[in-house]
Amino acid sequence: MHRVRMGGARFAVSAICTRAWAGLPQGDCPRYFSTSLEVMRRFLLLYATQHGQAKAIAEEIREKAVAHGFSADLHCMSETDKYDLKTETAPLVVVVSTTGTGDPPDTARRFVKKINDKTLPVDYFAHLRYGLLGLGDSEYTYFCNGGKVIDRRLQELGARRFYDTGHADDCVGLELVVEPWIDGLWAALAKLFVSSSEGEMSGALTAAPGASRTTDAAKPELIHVESQVELLRLDDPGGKDSEVSEQNGASRGQSSALTADFEPSLTRSVPPLSLASLNIPALPPDYLQVHLQEPVGQECQASVPSVDPIFQVPISKAVQLTTNDAIKTTFLVELDISKTDFSYQPGDAFNIICPNSDSEVQSLLHRLQLTDQREHHVLLKIKADTKKRGAALPQHIPEKCSLQFILTWCLEIRAIPKKALLRALADCAGDTAERRRLQELSSSQGAADYTRFVRGARASLLDLLLAFPSCQPPLGLLLEHLPKLQPRPYSCARYPSLLAQQILSTYPGTRRSLWSWWAREPASRPSSASCSTGTGSSWPAGDGSLVGPGGDTAQLFCAPCGFWGSGLRSSNFYFKK
Repeated sequence: MHRVRMGGARFAVSAICTRAWAGLPQGDCPRYFSTSLEVMRRFLLLYATQHGQAKAIAEEIREKAVAHGFSADLHCMSETDKYDLKTETAPLVVVVSTTGTGDPPDTARRFVKKINDKTLPVDYFAHLRYGLLGLGDSEYTYFCNGGKVIDRRLQELGARRFYDTGHADDCVGLELVVEPWIDGLWAALAKLFVSSSEGEMSGALTAAPGASRTTDAAKPELIHVESQVELLRLDDPGGKDSEVSEQNGASRGQSSALTADFEPSLTRSVPPLSLASLNIPALPPDYLQVHLQEPVGQECQASVPSVDPIFQVPISKAVQLTTNDAIKTTFLVELDISKTDFSYQPGDAFNIICPNSDSEVQSLLHRLQLTDQREHHVLLKIKADTKKRGAALPQHIPEKCSLQFILTWCLEIRAIPKKALLRALADCAGDTAERRRLQELSSSQGAADYTRFVRGARASLLDLLLAFPSCQPPLGLLLEHLPKLQPRPYSCARYPSLLAQQILSTYPGTRRSLWSWWAREPASRPSSASCSTGTGSSWPAGDGSLVGPGGDTAQLFCAPCGFWGSGLRSSNFYFKK
């Protein structure tokens, strides 16, 4: 029996060597199979991002690919010197976001310009098979248009989809589309590789002397081996697979008697899920080494990493604009910029940065047993033995700043935990029942419970840690999985009736909205906000400015009077004359 190792997975190939290659010269079989498999299991993975979301999803696809027997060749779409779609023979997977008024990201401009060349023939990409995932926000007119532009043009140039295009909506949660799309990608790739390999292997066998009788028999063998390869996983040191099987068996025996009268919840499942054997995703490789250093001497002045200047401005007012029964609760936040030394004009964009709630930060520190070390400096290094490909230090975490500063200003601790984090937390749970439940929520069988009790309930990391008290995750794991605390962009437009030295921001409020927390809880509201500016289109200067969410909505306020809102005028209109 010969074994081929590719991307961390071992494949048994004895059957295909003894039967499918019966007519090949002695010694050619293992070499041919190894070379062909390594090439055909590779796919090209391109991303185009504006704020890093598409890149993060592409990196997640690359990491998961290894566990499914694939190798992803990852590049930013702007790196045109590192790939060539004209000569590319491997499948193409694209993740692209949308920016501005439905435009592709800046990193995709050169690519889009190149494929929009009108002189290209209609069969220019006829050899290409691709799958595309677009990211967007349905609150904007041109939803996912960045991905749709590229998708449409690839089709016009002869490329064919091997997998249906996905359109993820940030308005309701990208993961509702992203996670199922990624889960289905592997079967689509496997099917494509099987169909391609059948044609190539059949041709090779027909050309070999005396191979005509074995050609037809090779096809079922190929299908069998490919299907077996798809079921194989990475090596799991320590017998974790057997441990999970034992836990599943124990859970099946206990659950039948205990859960008959129970309703499912975040911490408890019921049959059939509680009795099911779980398809648990591979554990994401850890890569951060964290050291907490006690501060010595003068405390360093940490700041939020940003490419644009950041200004601290006082919050002078926060008012709810809509009624309590409105479709969307919306608030008006007034920022005083009278003593701030920066210039702007209508058409510019303001990125408002609001910190996490201090009470939630302290609760998280207490739950992690790090309260006494909250002022310690966080020093990060890449683990020397990490298995994560392309591991890099998170750019949104500044060097040598305190742990409390990172949890307050750098990480989105209210973000809905992804399944990868739930999978990692499962291994940190000491209680068997809690470990099983976290595994269920991260599994494909537990998708409905994840949607209902995690995403639907907008649960946060702190919610999970309080619900599963035996879970004791290391700090490094949280720094790896918690996303960057993103600023909220607002465009600026003329509105003459407002005071000249104020910025008024409108925004929707939700249970997990930091803005909503500021407006609803005046006693806990910080006295200032951080904001940065980005240059937009040039508009005539007015007496004051109104800032609206996104890049274009504030333009609706250029008239001296007007309405803005949705649904019923009595409850949902924000402004009147």
